[in-house]
Amino acid sequence: MAKMQTFTIYVLIIISFFILSNFLEGQLIEQMYKPLSGSTKEEFSYNGEKTDLDLEVIDAKATRMNGVLTVRVTNNTSQKIDKAYLRTDLFAKKDIKALVRYIEINDLEPGQSKDYKLKFRAGYVDTYKVAVKEDFPDEDYIFEIFGYEINTKSIFGLDLSKYIDAQAIKQAGFNGITSVFEFFGKIGHRFVVAAQSVPWWGYVGALAIIAGII
Repeated sequence: MAKMQTFTIYVLIIISFFILSNFLEGQLIEQMYKPLSGSTKEEFSYNGEKTDLDLEVIDAKATRMNGVLTVRVTNNTSQKIDKAYLRTDLFAKKDIKALVRYIEINDLEPGQSKDYKLKFRAGYVDTYKVAVKEDFPDEDYIFEIFGYEINTKSIFGLDLSKYIDAQAIKQAGFNGITSVFEFFGKIGHRFVVAAQSVPWWGYVGALAIIAGII
C-alpha cells in the first residue's frame, strides 16, 4: 500500500513536470517570434469601380516554421462591401514566394472595421504583401489538410483538378476529419518536445525510483 502511494506521488510529480515543461515551452516559442516587414495595397476594383479600403497590419510575426498576421480592414467608402478577398503573399528572404493565402471579407458596412487573422505554416518568412482583391481565382480548386492548403490546379506543378474534386472533399467533411488527426498530432508533438527537454539524469532518476517501488 505504501509503495502504491509513493508511486502515485511520483506519477503526480511527473505530470506536474510535464505541464510545467509545456508552459515553459510556450513561453520559449513566444520569444522565438520575430516581427515581419511588408507593405499593403488598399486600392482595388469593386463592381467595376476603383475603391479604397484602409488596411492596417496590427500584428505580423513568425518563427522559422510558422507565424501569424492580423490585418484590420476599414471600409472608408460610402458603399457596403458584400464580398471581397484579402490576399496575403508571404516571402522568404524578401524575394522567394513562400505562400499565398486568401481570406474572405464580407458584409463590411461603410465606416466599419474588422480584424482578419491569418495563421500560416511556412519556413523563414520575413516579409509580406497584403492587398484586397475582388475575386479568389482558384477558390473552387482548394481544400485544406492538416492545416495546409492544397490547390488541385498546382500539385507539384501539375494540374490535377480533373482528377481531384476539391469541392467534393470539402463537402465530405475531410477538413473536420483531418483536424482530429491534427489535434492528436499536436498533442504527440508537444509530448515529444517535452520529453526531449528532460535531461538524461532525470530519466535515470525516474527509472531508479520506479525500480525501487517495484
